[in-house]
Amino acid sequence: MSAEEPLDRIVLRYLQKRGYKDAEKAFLKESKSQKLTEMALVPHLGPDAAISDHILYYNEEDADPNSLVQGYRLLRDWVNHSLDMYKPELMRILWPMFVYCHLELVNRDEGHVAREFHRRFGPDHLLLHEEDVRALAGLATPAHAESDATARKFRDNRIPISCCQYTFDLLVKYLHHANQMALLAILNAHISVTVVKGDPAPHTDEAELSAKQVITGVGPPSRIDKFNAKYDQGRWGVLEDSVEVQALDEFEEEKLREERAKKEGAKNAGDGAEGGEEGGEGGDGKEGGDKGDKDGGDKPTKDAAKKKKEKDDKKEDAEDGGDASVKYEPTIVPSVIPVPELDYHHTRAAIEDIRYRVELGRGALPSVAFYTFTHAHKYLHCCVTASDASLVVGGFADSVVRVWDINKSTPGANRDVYCTDSESKRRKAAREEGMTLAEWEEANKDKMEVETEEDADGAATNVGENGEKLDANSRIARPVPCVEYVGHSAAVHGVDLSPGHDFLLSCSRDQTIRVWSTRLEIPLAAYKSHRFPVWDVKWCGTGHYFASASNDCTARVWAMDESQPRRVMVGHLADVDCVAWHPNTNYIATGSTDRTVRLWDVQTGDCVRIFTGHRGGVRSLAMSPDGKSMASGSDDGGVLVWDLATAKCSHAFEGHGGAVYSLDYSHGAGTVLASGGADETVKLWDVSQSALNEANGGEAGAVKAENKASAAARKPPMTSLRTKSTPVFNVQFTGRNLLMAMGARAPSVRYQAAA
Repeated sequence: MSAEEPLDRIVLRYLQKRGYKDAEKAFLKESKSQKLTEMALVPHLGPDAAISDHILYYNEEDADPNSLVQGYRLLRDWVNHSLDMYKPELMRILWPMFVYCHLELVNRDEGHVAREFHRRFGPDHLLLHEEDVRALAGLATPAHAESDATARKFRDNRIPISCCQYTFDLLVKYLHHANQMALLAILNAHISVTVVKGDPAPHTDEAELSAKQVITGVGPPSRIDKFNAKYDQGRWGVLEDSVEVQALDEFEEEKLREERAKKEGAKNAGDGAEGGEEGGEGGDGKEGGDKGDKDGGDKPTKDAAKKKKEKDDKKEDAEDGGDASVKYEPTIVPSVIPVPELDYHHTRAAIEDIRYRVELGRGALPSVAFYTFTHAHKYLHCCVTASDASLVVGGFADSVVRVWDINKSTPGANRDVYCTDSESKRRKAAREEGMTLAEWEEANKDKMEVETEEDADGAATNVGENGEKLDANSRIARPVPCVEYVGHSAAVHGVDLSPGHDFLLSCSRDQTIRVWSTRLEIPLAAYKSHRFPVWDVKWCGTGHYFASASNDCTARVWAMDESQPRRVMVGHLADVDCVAWHPNTNYIATGSTDRTVRLWDVQTGDCVRIFTGHRGGVRSLAMSPDGKSMASGSDDGGVLVWDLATAKCSHAFEGHGGAVYSLDYSHGAGTVLASGGADETVKLWDVSQSALNEANGGEAGAVKAENKASAAARKPPMTSLRTKSTPVFNVQFTGRNLLMAMGARAPSVRYQAAA
């Protein structure tokens, strides 16, 4: 290269910039200069050359795919040999560089080089980004990259990372001095770097940091916080007309009536005692007076002993950490959408369930009943039970929805709660006659005695559905009647029962949602709007409205009387796998494979909360009964509990060895969270306020607010219940807080090996 060449190049660039084409041609002809692509000078530029020269006149070797692989290898080696102080933050740059180097090779149609690049460096990122690494492995041609959802996510968004100013300066200086212009271009175009003040953090949980710094479409984590802060005025509570509020009002009214009745009884007793004293000389009056004095003398002693016992019981509950004595006081909020009234009979049955509900806590764990589907491994896709455990519904791979009526398999078929519970039956009769329970029992003593004798006679032997005698104490299994609903043309992935159990929802891989009548046992309607398979459906707490989650990255809100969705929620960057309704029907929550949970306003269709922190795709959601918190479970086995008002993680639990398929809160105060997953266990977690206070005290009290989740994750579950080789597909509390769980029994490893 001659000494005059740099000057010729500067002149040529000037002519091109000014648009002197004729002068450019004449200059090239007279100077016999090389073409522009042949005048690349990157290998010969020193560290003092302008970056614009690097960008404008890149080396032809950059077009060689192997140079991109070599550049990533050199960057990786440089990071691994850097100082320990800066290495953790420098390691964060390797993941986005790997992603975009791989996509660049695929876009150049260098499939063989891309596969070799992935095979060589992909295992480095499996620990934190397993799903994305496996998705990138399937890309080999530009057509694949154009249509693939994962590639589109990375192409349309920047990957966020954070580091201190010193680390960022070291990185840029290395890329400049090593002439890594292709990697520098990736840093400039595809990576969102948040530079923080101060030195590198000495101890950082990279897995937790990676979980928070996911692509959301909004921007880096700092923008997510600002986004959540925009919607600080939320409606976090329950509706005034909800069953819980109606039940509390009714119980309070009954309590006041009983107190008035007691006062009137005491007053009448006092008047009788005075009459006995006045007639003491008459003999009988004296005896009555003496008896009244005796009873009156014993009563204060009994009341004092009773109060002392209640006080001691509450003290023991507090020492045990149980929250069974905590009074549930819901926050009342209005609904901004029209909400239909529940059926009267369903409301009455729900109130009776609340009356007999057991408040759960650390000192009062629930009983668990488990339903096992046999011969249904890899065949059963979803299942659910009714709120009173009377029905069990399953969706299967053969496109059929099957419903089992548990009542028909037990002696005394088709009996509701008022027939199986004598006290509920008496209360119902008293309500119909406009009397209190005590008044009705006093007026119907003879009738109650006859019913008690009949119940005792029929306890051992009952008449079945076909007239045969059934022994209630028999352990011989009886077949459970099953009704098949046929209409879908592909596998069923989601089912749900409406409040009152009159309607059944199902969604399928055939892109449709269907509503069935459980009373008439016929299909009622098919809803078609999704363009890809529908993974989940849920009724709202009052019926009429339902929500769906689909492979088309959207969630939709429907009304039974319309064939098209009322709202379409768009924002997720991957499949929406699960959906849940807020107790007041003003919001729905969605969980996605993009590792985020989003909360949507049903009235406007806008996203009002984005929750990040999961290390895998979100598979399950549950809303707390008070409407103030939400739980989510993911493929990596993590369970996170979120405060909806602050959009922060209040509890984080790790204990499952596989995906968490289902979550549910206990009814009432919602202090117990149940989870079931692929590791064949049911786990119970303490999500009470006392548990949160314990997590923030002592050693964990020194942990900053943003690290509270990781501190809580060290706490084990209250209990873990293992099944007999059965993955748990669904956990669900009944209205009385009996925990129902179910799943399809998996063949043993020995059996699978033999097969």
